[in-house]
Amino acid sequence: MNELKNQIETLRKTIFKIYENHPENDRTNQENSFRLFVKGALNIQLKGFIERYKRLGLSDSETMQCIVIHPSLYEISSKQIDDCDTEALGSSVEQYFEIVSKVPAYTDVLSLLLESILLVGKRGKGLGQCLTPPSLASGCSELMPMQTDQPFKVMEMCCGAGALVLAPLQQTMKRNPHHAKNATVIANDIDPFMCCTTTLQIIANTVINDIDLCEFTQHCSNVITEWTSGNPYLFRFITPAKVYESRARIREEKLRACGYYEIFGYPANVTPLSDSEARRVHSATQLVGAA
Repeated sequence: MNELKNQIETLRKTIFKIYENHPENDRTNQENSFRLFVKGALNIQLKGFIERYKRLGLSDSETMQCIVIHPSLYEISSKQIDDCDTEALGSSVEQYFEIVSKVPAYTDVLSLLLESILLVGKRGKGLGQCLTPPSLASGCSELMPMQTDQPFKVMEMCCGAGALVLAPLQQTMKRNPHHAKNATVIANDIDPFMCCTTTLQIIANTVINDIDLCEFTQHCSNVITEWTSGNPYLFRFITPAKVYESRARIREEKLRACGYYEIFGYPANVTPLSDSEARRVHSATQLVGAA
């Protein structure tokens, strides 16, 4: 835990360099730096998410059918880029991805960082936001009676930076990572930037850790007055059956290539290959591994 805190503190310092020399006060520069960092990281991860589906065999049209992204979620103006330190932006995004790759899947990295930069000292101004600490979210998730071997939903109507949706997913991964395919996640917040941050945390973990959730939808609305009005969501993906089929095929090819079936026998739904087929599968498996 101390190591993670140190990594987040290093990330904070790098983020602050993005607009460090901009002619505004320090607080404004730091807030703008964090907002651009989140948008920049999300842009990269959304592209990675789409490419990931294509690598698993989906066509462009099939990918468009299962992923919906509203432009406001990821838009960055040319002025924002022109005014920033692009090297610091790139470094901060790279550091964040590195942290996500090393901590347990769906660890909440950004909640405390976001709160300390954007919310502390506001004295009730704005929306009066107060984020759930990741430790509290984790404790609550341990008490949830989740039946993860069956389809289940995780829903948070005031999601903030995503603490209360990330924690149950992290518990699922600890119990049985294969059950992630049963999870449908629905998040909502009135603040578009909070929606952006939650989406980043979900998508970054999904892409970097190569996980297939059943479905994720990010709404942006006042849950009291707008939830039933049918406002379009900012982001949504539904993992198609073709992805799971591709996963199963790749896994079977790897088992064949390493000789697993020769040692433990073929299941009823798997038939031995002829010599020519075996050579083709071995070549295909090498290509999959190289990708």
